[in-house]
Amino acid sequence: MVEELKKLEENTRQAVSRVAAEYKYAVEFKKELEKIEHEEDPDKAIKEVRNGLRILRWVGRAENRVNQSEMKILSNLEDLGKILPADLKTREVDLHEKLTVAERKLVELASMFTGKVKTELQDIKTDEALLEHYEKDPEKAKHIHHHLTQLFKDAEAHITELITWIGGTEAILKQIEGFEKTLEELSA
Repeated sequence: MVEELKKLEENTRQAVSRVAAEYKYAVEFKKELEKIEHEEDPDKAIKEVRNGLRILRWVGRAENRVNQSEMKILSNLEDLGKILPADLKTREVDLHEKLTVAERKLVELASMFTGKVKTELQDIKTDEALLEHYEKDPEKAKHIHHHLTQLFKDAEAHITELITWIGGTEAILKQIEGFEKTLEELSA
């Protein structure tokens, strides 16, 4: 059991640091999105979109790493579940289910996020260029500005949901760390 605990502890520690990195990138992306939204100069806004796309790739890569770590933890929990007494097995099963749900939701959100938000960023980039082109036609500029506003709202809603689920995953990982400590105390 000591070997399984060491693996779980190492994988959980790694997952927590990876979730923290993903959270940092997601927050950084949200700030970049706000910066783009409030940028008055379309040329600068287009440059900011490029930076946003770069950060978006970081978010996607971080989620892939988090997913790998979570899969290892789920495997560790299953291995531990085979040798735990009934009272502790219930807690292991509960933590396993919570992490499975959070992991699936994060994968879904990250996939949707990187695909849909990337498309939204490309649309923002296009609209910013069009806005500059149509600055002498107030009717078209108003229409483009309205579309831009909606794109920003959609992108911000997606990033907020992702940040919420990242926070939830981190809380579950903290519960798993507490479970590890309980098991270490019992095995000592």
